[in-house]
Amino acid sequence: MKINTIILLAGLLLILVSIFLSYKKAQKNQQFQTLDPNKIIPGPIVHDDLSEEQIKRITKIQAAFSDIYPISLEDTITNFKRDQNPDSEIRVWENMMHAYETFISKNPEINVEKKSEVFKLILTRSMMDENKVRAQREFNLLNENEVNEIFSYYTKESKPLIIEKNL
Repeated sequence: MKINTIILLAGLLLILVSIFLSYKKAQKNQQFQTLDPNKIIPGPIVHDDLSEEQIKRITKIQAAFSDIYPISLEDTITNFKRDQNPDSEIRVWENMMHAYETFISKNPEINVEKKSEVFKLILTRSMMDENKVRAQREFNLLNENEVNEIFSYYTKESKPLIIEKNL
């Protein structure tokens, strides 16, 4: 009877070790990779035209971030035309704009470098949940209280960052 118990315990231990190693391997495969922005190829234009209302909203977004995200209005509109669901993407950017403008308006003395860091924090938050942003954040100018404040202004769930590979 003892041998059967030992074999059973050894089998259970082997199963537990196997599960643990599988879990660790899955975690390792979920690590983020740094991409060279110059190697990212924009997707195709999905929508030939956007509505007048969408263009108005995009114009506000582009203006809000123009000092720290220098991309022309024309390029911004083109980028929204690439989205499968431009209304959803516009809402994400409007929420980012709200968080950014709310924080900036309470801190009028803020310089461009810090504004840029605020933007990067909000942009990252739009793509992943708050805890993941906190775990990997590499900011030098924002303190913890400011990060908490900025996160309090960003109310939407993060959207997953999907990168399509050309095979």
